[in-house]
Amino acid sequence: MASTYKGIGVGFSPDALEALDAYAAAQGITRAEVIRTSVNIGLPMLKLGIALNGQRALTILEHTQLALSLLVERQYPEDSDELIRAAMRNVREHHA
Repeated sequence: MASTYKGIGVGFSPDALEALDAYAAAQGITRAEVIRTSVNIGLPMLKLGIALNGQRALTILEHTQLALSLLVERQYPEDSDELIRAAMRNVREHHA
């Protein structure tokens, strides 16, 4: 079966290429797959005019998660473990 992908030439700085290859190796995927995933995620955001500060976004996500976890653990301790199981199930089903 022929590939549905079409090749293009793209240049990267040595530092960017090293980071790209390290990430691909850590994930067990190809360099090309990392680039395709990055474009598939990033291009729609660029088209919407969204400039994402990765560190800020991750800080907000982590803070929100910690705050919500603390509230649930204090106010609804009997539901805490089930919520974690449900979250992990959703991750597997929707983000695998």
